[in-house]
Amino acid sequence: MKKLLKITVSLLMSLMIVFAFAGCGGSGTSPEDEATASLDKILSALKSADMTAIEELAGGEDVFGEAEETLGSEEDVQSILTSMFGHFDYTLGTPEVVDDTHINIPATVSNADMQKATDTWLADLMAFAMSNPDIASDEKALHAKTVELLSGAVEKTASAEDGIVTNDVVFPMVKNDEGVWDISEDIDESVLDAVMGGFMTAINNLTQQLGE
Repeated sequence: MKKLLKITVSLLMSLMIVFAFAGCGGSGTSPEDEATASLDKILSALKSADMTAIEELAGGEDVFGEAEETLGSEEDVQSILTSMFGHFDYTLGTPEVVDDTHINIPATVSNADMQKATDTWLADLMAFAMSNPDIASDEKALHAKTVELLSGAVEKTASAEDGIVTNDVVFPMVKNDEGVWDISEDIDESVLDAVMGGFMTAINNLTQQLGE
């Protein structure tokens, strides 16, 4: 199970890096419009679950390098990214100006309930491991099955009547020295967790459950 945690934590760290992306500076519009456009650009990239688009938004940074190294292939990282954001959606509200360089943007975000999906994923993975004890010695096969079962668990959860969770959150936007609106580094982790459908909470619970 240490390998399972290593995979999920590596991906989680990659996803958190996404929220450090620069947005856009904009011109000829109000600060509220610029900040909203910047946030929309970031969330839209996540919703697309497109690794190339996300890394382009990050200025070409290899955001998923560590996760790719852990999993062993770009395809597996893309598959997990698609699982994480295949059911993500959002609606942005009316911005609240705090001062010249800070604007808060309320939003309603929804995603598959990753806490339920993770429970299903872990149960399926343990059942598979018990039926296939030799899988632990084949790291490539283990990674592939882990990704496959995660995708299946998310889809099963999302298709259930109560499988989508919706939260109202606030994104704090800050204007940097280049005039670009970014998501503030002071953003509450609960906002990131909501965007991920509770994935951060699920991983914390999984860590405790496995006694790591």
